[in-house]
Amino acid sequence: MTAPLKIGTAQGKPGEITYGVFEGIGLPTGGSDDFPVIIAQGKHAGPVLWVTASIHGNEYTGILTIHHLLKRELLNGLRGALVCVPTLNPSGLRVGDRRPYYLKNQDPNRLFPTPLKKAVITAPNSLPADPEPLSAVEHSYQRLFEVIVETADYLIDLHNYSINSLPFAFRDPIGYHDEEDKGAARQLQLVLDGMLSAFGHTVINEFATADYLKRNLHRSVSGAVLNTAHIPAFTVELGGFLTVDPAIVAACCAGIRNVLRWANMLEDKTMEPITGVQILNPGYPIRRTAHPYAPQSGIVDHFLKSGDPVKKGMAVGRLTDIYGRPIGAEDGLIRSDHDGFVLGISQGAAFYQHEPISSLAIRDDNELLVPFLS
Repeated sequence: MTAPLKIGTAQGKPGEITYGVFEGIGLPTGGSDDFPVIIAQGKHAGPVLWVTASIHGNEYTGILTIHHLLKRELLNGLRGALVCVPTLNPSGLRVGDRRPYYLKNQDPNRLFPTPLKKAVITAPNSLPADPEPLSAVEHSYQRLFEVIVETADYLIDLHNYSINSLPFAFRDPIGYHDEEDKGAARQLQLVLDGMLSAFGHTVINEFATADYLKRNLHRSVSGAVLNTAHIPAFTVELGGFLTVDPAIVAACCAGIRNVLRWANMLEDKTMEPITGVQILNPGYPIRRTAHPYAPQSGIVDHFLKSGDPVKKGMAVGRLTDIYGRPIGAEDGLIRSDHDGFVLGISQGAAFYQHEPISSLAIRDDNELLVPFLS
């Protein structure tokens, strides 16, 4: 970046923080749900880091993280620019809902562009299906994605995970299409690993590749920026859901400033320690898994909390009926099938059969550089 940035109506100015909007979804009653944009532009040329938040409207910590990050002192020695979008889901934020109220039965964080095509099965001699236009939400995200591709060198997307969960960063798998593409994918992986290391939080590998594609995570904000635009990007899960923990906000701000230092965007190269949050560093890669599951419907009494170590065969909770009487074998004990750590406890106490009661971080021996089939 050598010239002042312009994102929507936000016009960057060297040495200043400026504000504007990027036009979002047009509303039937007039006006539009626009995305707020903040540009902190340094006085000297350098890379551009995008920080986005609140694509799930009831996840709030990312918004406060951006507010605390964008202090005037950040401009001292800043090279390049920081582009922040405090919410990618203004309607969901207004009503405290994960989805925009005009998006039915879809996750907004699965609607960013992808080059991967879904297989189409047709009967012999059948006519091709009529093409469906993009929804209004997808169209707005596609327009914003095009601007990200034009301007971004790096991206961090901020979320919340679950009640009282640990803060951590996700590492997505990186796909390639052929051997010629594999070298570029490997280089992208090395840059991403450096970026994650600088961020300094617990790193959790995303689901294995088949699950990753099945769950459309390649169409998440960071997944699309990484695997479609080939720009280093990752998702941060900022712990507790439906509330904001000041310690997590402070730790995330420190992590993002460390990424700026790693990217040579700050003159001050002294890395800040990440304090106030628990960091898992078992010495081997870990990934998330939903586990264990309620064997029957009932009330779950959890024995552990986020961050606690788990051993295979350990009892992590007890299942009872509404009267408190144990259900099933072993006095209702629910045991883990894995060694690992508790990432987060599922919300609530009443669970239906085969619902996950927690999320674990377990050892991951999967390859993170993988072939994606178009």
